[in-house]
Amino acid sequence: MLKKIFIVTLMFAFSLSSVFAQDTTTTETTTESEGNKPREELSQNFVDALAGQDERLLISAIEGGSPQVKALCFKALSEKGANSEALLEAINRYVSYGLNAPSTQNSDSMVRYQALQAAKAAKSETSVEYISQMLYSEQETSNIIAAAQALGEIGSAKGVPALLFQLRLAKTQAIVYEVTVALGKIGDQAALSDLIDLAQNDQYFVVVRQAAVDAIKNIKPASGDNGGSSTTTTDDTAAAQ
Repeated sequence: MLKKIFIVTLMFAFSLSSVFAQDTTTTETTTESEGNKPREELSQNFVDALAGQDERLLISAIEGGSPQVKALCFKALSEKGANSEALLEAINRYVSYGLNAPSTQNSDSMVRYQALQAAKAAKSETSVEYISQMLYSEQETSNIIAAAQALGEIGSAKGVPALLFQLRLAKTQAIVYEVTVALGKIGDQAALSDLIDLAQNDQYFVVVRQAAVDAIKNIKPASGDNGGSSTTTTDDTAAAQ
């Protein structure tokens, strides 16, 4: 009888200690998580305050701030817009931030992502060259998609070669889909052949192939057609004389 009581008491004590151990671990994790919140809120409040002031302060924070602050600054620009030359220059410099670093950092990738969102909102053709350059070396799927969306919104044919590079690379179907949509928005003839091939490729999801079909509909007619009409008119005029 005493032996049974001892065993039951021992089991109860062990269970109690396990509960306390779990509570301690949970408390430590919660404390660590809550400890990061004030820092994040402080950074956000700091950037919000700067966004309401002179743009030079925001540019200064981008140049000298931590990756988190840089990303928040570009997020603010994507929401309020960036029209000045100085802000556009900052955006263009940072769409490839950290790409040439020896080791990739998640924080650097987030800076690029938010800079791309700001470029997408600004819709400045000055960004096309910089976004195109980063597309040749970017590895993060989310950033490739963000770059494709930005080029599609800007709508310049200068972005087509970099988009076709990603289309042919076909890293993921999500990338192929977004690149296809972007090519459709731009509507340049240079993409037509690739889009026709994609529309017939049964290795892709139907939604991707449908995007290719929709993009084909948006491709502008070749300029040679207009040139032919112009030549005929000129010849007819000469004959009449």
